[in-house]
Amino acid sequence: MLEDGDDFDCPVCLSPPTKTIITRCAHIFCQICILKTLKTLNPCCPICRHPLSETDLFLAPTPEVSDENPTTDFSGLPISSKVLALLNLLLESKKHKESTKSVVFSQFRKMLILLEEVLRSAGFVTLRLDGSMSIKKRAEVIQEFSSNQPNALTPTVLLASLKAAGAGINLTVASRVYLVEPWWNPAAEEQAMDRVHRIGQNEEVKVVRLIVKDSIEERILAIQERKKKLAGGLFGKKAAKEQKKVQIEDIGTMLRL
Repeated sequence: MLEDGDDFDCPVCLSPPTKTIITRCAHIFCQICILKTLKTLNPCCPICRHPLSETDLFLAPTPEVSDENPTTDFSGLPISSKVLALLNLLLESKKHKESTKSVVFSQFRKMLILLEEVLRSAGFVTLRLDGSMSIKKRAEVIQEFSSNQPNALTPTVLLASLKAAGAGINLTVASRVYLVEPWWNPAAEEQAMDRVHRIGQNEEVKVVRLIVKDSIEERILAIQERKKKLAGGLFGKKAAKEQKKVQIEDIGTMLRL
């Protein structure tokens, strides 16, 4: 998960963990932050309040892929139908208007790195924004992407983590949004779309979901629709009861039990 998710921020300092520590209760912190916590009168996990000692802390392995210069080579891999579809959509958009900017959302950092390789090979100038980056680095990426100076080196595609770029930032410089895979929580996707479709947007926004037919992704879409109906039509005790029922049914839907 640490290698793929990459959207873990230390809940104490609110930055990507340095010398990542995993607690016995499966929470993630910076080593310095959690050690400071253990010096309190009643040392416990800041998240779940489970009692902790230094013997309950485990140092996570260092990721092999560098954030600045990823060394993973995807050049020998065949391009999937989904990646090819995304590439064709971006090429079509570029053909219609070369300066059009797009945001491509994915849950997985390795997917973003793979797309980065493919799109750059196709001639796109890209930037990547994911949870492994510091807050300062994220701000620099957003500022660079928001530049409107037309030249050959101006980035036109932002490859963004759904969580890292899903809230609190303005991406109205873009007018195209692509969701590489669905997320079970529709609110997370809507927040991501709202980074582009919000006050200050002067162009028509186009949102495209890339869904593989007859796959678990279609089942996730069905779960999303049920959650939307639940959120829109139920309140109070009944809503809580129905929510619990939906969560159980969601698991069955994905596994087709």
